Amino acid sequence: MAIRLIPFLVFLFAVAALAIAAAGRFRSGQSIPTDPSRGRRRIVRWGFGLIGIILAVAGAFSLGQRAIFLIAPLAISGYVAGLLLGELMMPSAPSGTVRRVSLDRRVFDRYVQTRWIWVWRAAAGAAAAAVVAAGLAGGTDGRSLTLACADGRLGGASPWPGWSYGGPALTALILGALLVELSMRRIVERPRPDSDLLGAAADEASRRTSMRRVLAAGVAIGLAPLAGVLLSVAIIFSFICSPPGTLAWTGPLAVTLAILGFAAGLGAIASLASLIRIAETLPSVPPGGQRA
Repeated sequence: MAIRLIPFLVFLFAVAALAIAAAGRFRSGQSIPTDPSRGRRRIVRWGFGLIGIILAVAGAFSLGQRAIFLIAPLAISGYVAGLLLGELMMPSAPSGTVRRVSLDRRVFDRYVQTRWIWVWRAAAGAAAAAVVAAGLAGGTDGRSLTLACADGRLGGASPWPGWSYGGPALTALILGALLVELSMRRIVERPRPDSDLLGAAADEASRRTSMRRVLAAGVAIGLAPLAGVLLSVAIIFSFICSPPGTLAWTGPLAVTLAILGFAAGLGAIASLASLIRIAETLPSVPPGGQRA
């Protein structure tokens, strides 16, 4: 029952994210620096996002219910792969005998507040920890849980999000984490393009919006499977030991995990909505910095 509810919740999360994003996608009053390659990169991002969705659907057909927790991270990872490829498509650095360079130091906090980087990493770490903990607690079949109840009998429940479900999800999480971290590095460290091809203001705007996009996608990659695992475990603990064998701690734990699961789900919705709503913005310049 727990696992069967997850596809319905995923559908609700996706609809909610799209609705929130549609409500605020078009914002006025923004200054968007000229960037001739922006359209091509947008096509690449969403094209790879579609490929990610196709791979997630293919995984669902091939693995069945075992793919339930990898669908979201795999689909979103496709978008991140497209974003990384878009960064590789940026205009090249100046070449020739005379070169102009910037003395500005480009670091992560130039383009995004550092706390959001740690939010992404905490989300991914919490998801991985939840998947591993559920796998270790589950039965050898990777999809059930056996618990000693208060009346001395053994209570069993299935489907439990053990290794049968968690293994594919953990693989998708690792893939997503690598793509996010590589994208962040590329956004910050790539050379400044030739000013004749892309101005400094447009380059700064591109880096800033790309960093925001990759972090929004990363948080969703972590929170979506975390929500699924927590809600599945909460449902199992809510009924695994029926009266009179009910344990004193299973009920409170189920409520706590359900609250955390819904919070993670809402966070995933907010991240996906933010990803869809992000538009090109003014270039970011650190305090006291100068545009190159």
